[in-house]
Amino acid sequence: MTVLFGHPTGNPNSHNAALAHFEAGWLEAFCVPWMPTELELALLARVPGVQVQVERLRRRSFPALRDARKVQGRLGEWSRMLRRLAGGEWADERLSYQANDWLMAVMSRECRRPAVTAVHAYEDCALLQFREAARTGKSRIYDLPIGYYPAWESTFNVLAEKYAAWLPRGGARGSAYARPEQKRMEMDLADLVLVPSTFVKKTVQSFADREVAIAGYGVDSEFWHPLEGRREEGPLRFLYAGQCSVRKGTPLLIEAWRRAALKDATLDLVGQWQLSEERRAGLTGSIRLRGPASPEILRTYYRSADIFVFPSNFEGYGLVILEAMACGLPVIATDATAGPDVLDGYTGRVIPADDLDALVSALRWAGMERDGVARMRATARRSAEGMAWKRYRMRVREATAPFVSGGKR
Repeated sequence: MTVLFGHPTGNPNSHNAALAHFEAGWLEAFCVPWMPTELELALLARVPGVQVQVERLRRRSFPALRDARKVQGRLGEWSRMLRRLAGGEWADERLSYQANDWLMAVMSRECRRPAVTAVHAYEDCALLQFREAARTGKSRIYDLPIGYYPAWESTFNVLAEKYAAWLPRGGARGSAYARPEQKRMEMDLADLVLVPSTFVKKTVQSFADREVAIAGYGVDSEFWHPLEGRREEGPLRFLYAGQCSVRKGTPLLIEAWRRAALKDATLDLVGQWQLSEERRAGLTGSIRLRGPASPEILRTYYRSADIFVFPSNFEGYGLVILEAMACGLPVIATDATAGPDVLDGYTGRVIPADDLDALVSALRWAGMERDGVARMRATARRSAEGMAWKRYRMRVREATAPFVSGGKR
């Protein structure tokens, strides 16, 4: 009675999902292209000119799974890494889908192990092993870290028309490698759909009749924490972190900021700009584009801000919400994020997605209630402390146990 688990890169939620199975004693193997060890990272760090890549790879390391059985494909992943370094407009996405294909092939082979009773896989890289698991009578656990794709297609069509002037020259950049039909087939084969938020659950239930369980993500509150002592005086500092895109609600945020016309306030945008260059050139005054940031630098932005705003139109969770709260920031977030699951009147505000008036009102509320916003800092921190990854792992075990045991299929 074991579960075969896999992910094409390894990230905090997949690492903790694998750890949930490992702690329960039922992880057969973790299939991942490469989980670098500390020794491998130390050796790579000595190579000139690859420091940025080493820092990215460091996020794939997870010492808690050091002793777990793994099935890796190091040579293929090293080859993809070298090709990423060579660049190219579609290189990263194309190579990501190659990693997905490697994972599906490996898991479809490994799930034939007699001890395996369930297969736990992610959107875009679950089809082949789910087919094999269905053929051999094994449970299929489908991990969906973002809203279901048919719901996104519908949302994107509306947003692309509404914010056409904000799109980069040449129009909206769709995915050349997206596989909508594969996503639908994966969903059809799933026995259980594991999602991180109520929002994602709703997108699934709007298009598919499947059993859905929510396991909300967690946060490392030891890394993400506020500074001790008094904060510097100055303007009220709003912060956004994430890609600057239509999906993330950046055009709405910029328009709302201008309409709110707050006095003695600033807005920092931390993330890669994926909108029109003309609109980027028009960012002046109290709006500052900071660009992408490492976790360490992003933490300094959180610590120097007063309130976090996350107006996304379509999410799975929005880990930045918990990171900001752990750093002592109250949050304004939309109902297309985990906001409804983690925020209340003492830690922030939840507003409807793509609602300009609601966002203007929330910004003005923060501008007028500066003392109240400051008092919410401690509550936000305490709330985040209760959302550790340990809680997520417990929920993963509770939701998947009946399927791993073979009691549900």
